[in-house]
Amino acid sequence: MKKLAIVSSALFFVTLLTAKAQLFPKVDKPSSDDMSLIALEFGREDEGKIIMANNVAWSGWAPAVTGPDGKEIPFRNYDSGADITNIYYAENLPAGEYTLTGFYHVYTDFDKLDEHRSKTGEEELTRYAPYENLPYHVRQHFALPNPITIKLDPKAMASFGTFIVKYRHFEAFYGGTSNKRSSVVEEDFEYVTAKPHDDHILRYMKPWRTPAWKKWNVMNPAEPL
Repeated sequence: MKKLAIVSSALFFVTLLTAKAQLFPKVDKPSSDDMSLIALEFGREDEGKIIMANNVAWSGWAPAVTGPDGKEIPFRNYDSGADITNIYYAENLPAGEYTLTGFYHVYTDFDKLDEHRSKTGEEELTRYAPYENLPYHVRQHFALPNPITIKLDPKAMASFGTFIVKYRHFEAFYGGTSNKRSSVVEEDFEYVTAKPHDDHILRYMKPWRTPAWKKWNVMNPAEPL
Protein backbone atom coordinates (compact mmCIF):
# COMPACT_ATOMS: atom_id res chain seq x y z
CA MET A 1 0.00 0.00 0.00
CA LYS A 2 2.88 2.35 0.91
CA LYS A 3 4.64 1.51 -2.37
CA LEU A 4 1.42 2.28 -4.30
CA ALA A 5 1.14 5.65 -2.57
CA ILE A 6 4.74 6.50 -3.50
CA VAL A 7 4.16 5.51 -7.14
CA SER A 8 0.92 7.53 -7.25
CA SER A 9 2.69 10.58 -5.81
CA ALA A 10 5.50 10.24 -8.35
CA LEU A 11 3.03 9.99 -11.23
CA PHE A 12 1.17 13.04 -9.95
CA PHE A 13 4.43 15.00 -9.75
CA VAL A 14 5.42 14.02 -13.32
CA THR A 15 1.95 14.95 -14.57
CA LEU A 16 2.19 18.30 -12.83
CA LEU A 17 5.57 19.02 -14.38
CA THR A 18 4.28 18.02 -17.82
CA ALA A 19 1.24 20.25 -17.44
CA LYS A 20 3.42 23.18 -16.42
CA ALA A 21 5.73 22.59 -19.39
CA GLN A 22 2.77 22.83 -21.72
CA LEU A 23 2.01 26.33 -20.47
CA PHE A 24 4.86 27.62 -22.62
CA PRO A 25 4.74 27.65 -26.43
CA LYS A 26 6.92 25.57 -28.69
CA VAL A 27 10.25 27.05 -29.71
CA ASP A 28 13.35 25.56 -31.31
CA LYS A 29 16.67 25.86 -29.51
CA PRO A 30 19.22 28.28 -31.03
CA SER A 31 20.65 26.56 -34.10
CA SER A 32 23.99 28.33 -33.63
CA ASP A 33 25.63 30.70 -31.17
CA ASP A 34 24.77 33.83 -33.18
CA MET A 35 21.05 33.23 -33.80
CA SER A 36 18.45 35.69 -32.45
CA LEU A 37 14.70 35.98 -31.75
CA ILE A 38 12.07 38.69 -32.32
CA ALA A 39 8.69 38.89 -30.56
CA LEU A 40 5.70 41.22 -30.44
CA GLU A 41 2.36 41.60 -28.71
CA PHE A 42 -0.95 42.03 -30.55
CA GLY A 43 -4.55 42.47 -29.44
CA ARG A 44 -7.98 43.77 -30.29
CA GLU A 45 -10.11 46.53 -28.79
CA ASP A 46 -13.77 45.57 -28.56
CA GLU A 47 -16.34 47.74 -26.79
CA GLY A 48 -13.61 49.50 -24.83
CA LYS A 49 -11.90 46.29 -23.68
CA ILE A 50 -8.56 44.89 -24.85
CA ILE A 51 -9.04 41.25 -25.80
CA MET A 52 -7.33 38.56 -27.80
CA ALA A 53 -7.79 38.57 -31.57
CA ASN A 54 -9.17 35.26 -32.85
CA ASN A 55 -6.81 33.03 -34.82
CA VAL A 56 -9.08 30.31 -36.16
CA ALA A 57 -9.44 28.27 -39.32
CA TRP A 58 -11.45 30.87 -41.24
CA SER A 59 -9.97 34.11 -39.85
CA GLY A 60 -6.58 34.92 -38.33
CA TRP A 61 -3.84 37.50 -37.89
CA ALA A 62 -0.08 37.47 -38.38
CA PRO A 63 2.77 40.01 -38.50
CA ALA A 64 3.96 41.19 -41.92
CA VAL A 65 7.74 41.20 -41.53
CA THR A 66 10.57 41.24 -44.06
CA GLY A 67 14.14 40.19 -43.28
CA PRO A 68 17.58 41.34 -44.41
CA ASP A 69 17.15 39.69 -47.81
CA GLY A 70 13.69 41.22 -48.36
CA LYS A 71 11.90 37.90 -47.91
CA GLU A 72 8.88 37.37 -45.68
CA ILE A 73 9.57 36.06 -42.18
CA PRO A 74 6.93 33.66 -40.79
CA PHE A 75 6.10 34.07 -37.11
CA ARG A 76 4.70 31.54 -34.68
CA ASN A 77 1.63 32.51 -32.66
CA TYR A 78 0.75 31.79 -29.04
CA ASP A 79 -2.81 32.53 -27.99
CA SER A 80 -2.93 30.80 -24.59
CA GLY A 81 -0.95 33.11 -22.33
CA ALA A 82 -2.44 34.23 -19.01
CA ASP A 83 -3.19 37.94 -18.56
CA ILE A 84 -1.96 38.85 -22.03
CA THR A 85 -3.29 38.98 -25.59
CA ASN A 86 -1.73 37.41 -28.73
CA ILE A 87 2.00 36.69 -28.79
CA TYR A 88 3.99 36.30 -32.01
CA TYR A 89 7.65 35.32 -32.24
CA ALA A 90 10.23 34.08 -34.72
CA GLU A 91 13.40 32.33 -33.60
CA ASN A 92 16.74 31.43 -35.21
CA LEU A 93 17.02 34.68 -37.13
CA PRO A 94 20.43 35.86 -38.35
CA ALA A 95 21.59 39.36 -37.45
CA GLY A 96 20.41 42.11 -39.75
CA GLU A 97 17.58 44.54 -40.44
CA TYR A 98 13.98 43.38 -39.96
CA THR A 99 10.94 45.51 -40.83
CA LEU A 100 7.37 45.19 -39.57
CA THR A 101 5.17 46.76 -42.26
CA GLY A 102 1.84 45.93 -40.61
CA PHE A 103 -0.34 42.90 -40.01
CA TYR A 104 -1.99 40.35 -42.26
CA HIS A 105 -5.56 39.28 -41.78
CA VAL A 106 -6.08 35.97 -43.58
CA TYR A 107 -9.59 34.68 -44.17
CA THR A 108 -11.27 31.83 -46.02
CA ASP A 109 -13.11 32.68 -49.23
CA PHE A 110 -15.77 29.98 -49.26
CA ASP A 111 -16.32 30.13 -53.04
CA LYS A 112 -12.60 29.47 -53.52
CA LEU A 113 -12.77 26.69 -50.94
CA ASP A 114 -15.62 25.00 -52.85
CA GLU A 115 -13.68 25.38 -56.10
CA HIS A 116 -10.57 23.87 -54.51
CA ARG A 117 -12.54 20.94 -53.15
CA SER A 118 -14.15 20.39 -56.54
CA LYS A 119 -10.76 20.31 -58.30
CA THR A 120 -9.05 18.04 -55.79
CA GLY A 121 -11.99 15.84 -54.90
CA GLU A 122 -11.05 16.21 -51.25
CA GLU A 123 -13.09 17.69 -48.43
CA GLU A 124 -10.14 19.69 -47.14
CA LEU A 125 -10.81 21.55 -43.91
CA THR A 126 -9.79 25.17 -43.53
CA ARG A 127 -7.00 25.94 -41.08
CA TYR A 128 -4.99 28.80 -39.66
CA ALA A 129 -1.97 29.04 -41.98
CA PRO A 130 -1.24 32.73 -42.61
CA TYR A 131 2.05 32.21 -44.47
CA GLU A 132 1.19 29.19 -46.62
CA ASN A 133 -0.82 30.98 -49.34
CA LEU A 134 -3.49 28.30 -49.44
CA PRO A 135 -5.64 28.51 -52.61
CA TYR A 136 -8.81 29.40 -50.71
CA HIS A 137 -7.21 32.03 -48.44
CA VAL A 138 -7.34 35.79 -49.03
CA ARG A 139 -4.72 37.90 -47.29
CA GLN A 140 -5.47 41.48 -46.31
CA HIS A 141 -2.52 43.70 -45.41
CA PHE A 142 -3.12 46.46 -42.88
CA ALA A 143 -0.10 48.73 -43.10
CA LEU A 144 1.26 50.60 -40.11
CA PRO A 145 1.40 54.40 -40.54
CA ASN A 146 5.18 54.02 -40.33
CA PRO A 147 7.04 50.71 -40.75
CA ILE A 148 9.06 49.65 -37.71
CA THR A 149 12.63 48.47 -38.14
CA ILE A 150 14.85 46.45 -35.83
CA LYS A 151 18.59 46.23 -36.39
CA LEU A 152 18.95 42.80 -34.85
CA ASP A 153 22.25 41.96 -33.18
CA PRO A 154 23.67 38.44 -33.06
CA LYS A 155 22.63 36.39 -30.05
CA ALA A 156 19.81 38.75 -29.03
CA MET A 157 16.11 38.90 -28.19
CA ALA A 158 14.24 41.98 -29.43
CA SER A 159 10.68 43.28 -29.59
CA PHE A 160 8.80 45.08 -32.35
CA GLY A 161 6.47 46.34 -29.61
CA THR A 162 2.79 46.23 -28.70
CA PHE A 163 -0.07 46.79 -31.13
CA ILE A 164 -3.81 46.99 -30.46
CA VAL A 165 -6.26 47.17 -33.37
CA LYS A 166 -9.97 47.76 -33.83
CA TYR A 167 -11.95 46.08 -36.59
CA ARG A 168 -15.16 44.37 -37.58
CA HIS A 169 -15.89 41.48 -39.90
CA PHE A 170 -17.97 41.78 -43.06
CA GLU A 171 -20.57 39.44 -41.54
CA ALA A 172 -20.78 37.17 -38.54
CA PHE A 173 -19.30 33.78 -39.39
CA TYR A 174 -22.25 31.90 -37.96
CA GLY A 175 -25.31 32.98 -39.86
CA GLY A 176 -23.39 34.88 -42.52
CA THR A 177 -23.97 33.92 -46.16
CA SER A 178 -21.33 35.86 -48.13
CA ASN A 179 -18.25 34.01 -49.34
CA LYS A 180 -16.17 36.83 -47.79
CA ARG A 181 -18.09 36.98 -44.52
CA SER A 182 -14.91 36.48 -42.48
CA SER A 183 -13.06 39.37 -44.14
CA VAL A 184 -12.29 42.55 -42.20
CA VAL A 185 -13.99 45.75 -43.39
CA GLU A 186 -10.93 47.72 -44.41
CA GLU A 187 -12.37 51.22 -44.01
CA ASP A 188 -13.32 50.44 -40.38
CA PHE A 189 -9.90 49.12 -39.38
CA GLU A 190 -7.67 51.25 -37.15
CA TYR A 191 -4.57 51.00 -35.00
CA VAL A 192 -5.73 52.02 -31.53
CA THR A 193 -2.33 51.58 -29.89
CA ALA A 194 1.13 51.25 -31.40
CA LYS A 195 4.12 51.14 -29.06
CA PRO A 196 7.19 50.44 -31.19
CA HIS A 197 9.99 48.54 -29.44
CA ASP A 198 7.97 48.32 -26.19
CA ASP A 199 9.55 45.53 -24.11
CA HIS A 200 6.41 44.33 -22.30
CA ILE A 201 6.38 41.11 -24.28
CA LEU A 202 10.04 40.41 -23.49
CA ARG A 203 9.35 40.99 -19.80
CA TYR A 204 6.40 38.59 -20.01
CA MET A 205 8.53 35.91 -21.71
CA LYS A 206 11.53 36.26 -19.38
CA PRO A 207 10.34 33.65 -16.79
CA TRP A 208 9.69 30.94 -19.40
CA ARG A 209 11.82 28.01 -18.33
CA THR A 210 11.56 25.09 -20.70
CA PRO A 211 15.00 23.86 -21.85
CA ALA A 212 14.72 25.71 -25.16
CA TRP A 213 13.30 28.92 -23.67
CA LYS A 214 16.06 29.00 -21.05
CA LYS A 215 18.60 29.24 -23.86
CA TRP A 216 16.72 32.11 -25.47
CA ASN A 217 16.07 33.98 -22.25
CA VAL A 218 19.78 34.15 -21.51
CA MET A 219 19.73 36.66 -24.40
CA ASN A 220 16.63 38.49 -23.15
CA PRO A 221 17.65 41.96 -21.89
CA ALA A 222 14.33 42.69 -20.12
CA GLU A 223 13.50 42.32 -16.46
CA PRO A 224 10.54 39.98 -15.70
CA LEU A 225 7.16 41.52 -14.92
